[in-house]
Amino acid sequence: MLTVKSVVYKYLRFFEDIKMSVEQTACEDLKAFERRLTEVIACLHPSTTRWRIVLAVVSICVAIGASQWIFDPETRVVSLAQSLSNHPFFILSTIILIIILLLGVHKRVIAGTIITSRTREVLRDFNMSCDDTGKLILRRRPTNNT
Repeated sequence: MLTVKSVVYKYLRFFEDIKMSVEQTACEDLKAFERRLTEVIACLHPSTTRWRIVLAVVSICVAIGASQWIFDPETRVVSLAQSLSNHPFFILSTIILIIILLLGVHKRVIAGTIITSRTREVLRDFNMSCDDTGKLILRRRPTNNT
């Protein structure tokens, strides 16, 4: 026999199932987003390391060339153009450094940090954050004290 009470319970169970389904879908979406974010950041790591090494080597070459140029006794005697032409290692390494900086290598060195900071900025609207590896951090909902 159908009573109002049994019909109401049936509908309540139906809506609870829908609610659970929506929560499960949201949870699965968050997990998929987290997996993709960690994958992107992990894939950037080898490239970032490579560019850091390139930038460090070129910077060291510029520093070595500059020290040789500055401590050369002929630097004080000859003109600037002649002094620079006497030190092609310094000129070449400086030109390479300028070229790689113009190509944006300094941005590639910190690409992972840029992605995580921008992701944190977006996730802040959803009371979430992420660590440097891309793992999601859920925050408490703010309490409304009215």
